[in-house]
Amino acid sequence: MRKGEQKKLLHKGSKKKVNVFITLLYPLNGIKFTTSKTRNSNDFIHHLNSIKRYVRKRNVKRFIIVIDNASFHVGKKSRQFIERQSEDWLTVLFLPTRSPFLNLVETRVNRNLKKDICANYNYETEENLLCFIRQYLRKIGSWPKL
Repeated sequence: MRKGEQKKLLHKGSKKKVNVFITLLYPLNGIKFTTSKTRNSNDFIHHLNSIKRYVRKRNVKRFIIVIDNASFHVGKKSRQFIERQSEDWLTVLFLPTRSPFLNLVETRVNRNLKKDICANYNYETEENLLCFIRQYLRKIGSWPKL
């Protein structure tokens, strides 16, 4: 292409998305993730339940999770679920609004995931993309370095 010009590429195009809920586990230095087709309170609660099973299996008495103020984190269903769990095993700390730089998942995992797996790649199906995402997250398996 000539400087200042941009070639238009024809493609099938799709507005389908792949969603991944990621939790960095400290001091275990691990990553726990779940994938879903949607990104709502029900999916977030499903992710919290998978963390609960993981924590119970390892005899952890208390789990502290730090989350941002995404709509599915602060929705009515999510808040009710968190309130029911908070007496039992879970403590939730919310980050200040509009502070993605404080969210370690954003700065350490999502940025690299998007750069290494999603940007400038074309996947035939949603399932192919999900497969590559799962492989990537299992491969890093622990807190990535900055």
